[in-house]
Amino acid sequence: MTYNAGERKDVRKAEKASRIAARDDRDAIVRIMSDTFGRAWMWRKLEAARIFADPFTGDALVEAFNKGYRSFGMILLSDIMLHCPQMYLKMTEEANVRRINDDNDSDTSGSTEHSGSENGRRDVEGPDSTADVTDGDEDRTYN
Repeated sequence: MTYNAGERKDVRKAEKASRIAARDDRDAIVRIMSDTFGRAWMWRKLEAARIFADPFTGDALVEAFNKGYRSFGMILLSDIMLHCPQMYLKMTEEANVRRINDDNDSDTSGSTEHSGSENGRRDVEGPDSTADVTDGDEDRTYN
């Protein structure tokens, strides 16, 4: 079936599909950002997209590549800011806590004890509610 912009029925169908896609995108961002692990994952994606760094390198091709990553990261960031800006603030606070903890861990590299919850995982919101859930790697730290 082809799309005809002159047909009101086709236009309404396309508008409906667009509204459904926008709602699904909103729901996905809100769902990811509503969970500590989701926010940590999103932070890593935004960092990988070079949102928090200058894409300038002096090499035009590398810079263009970096700007492509950054462009996609900006789309994610704008969706976050549009649909759940308060979770962005929470995500940055959690990232700062992880960075401080990582800095402290590197300062005390001889120590094997970790601060955080009783199960050894770092937590910024209190005890880890998923402490009983393992993926076969009990030593894994979710930062």
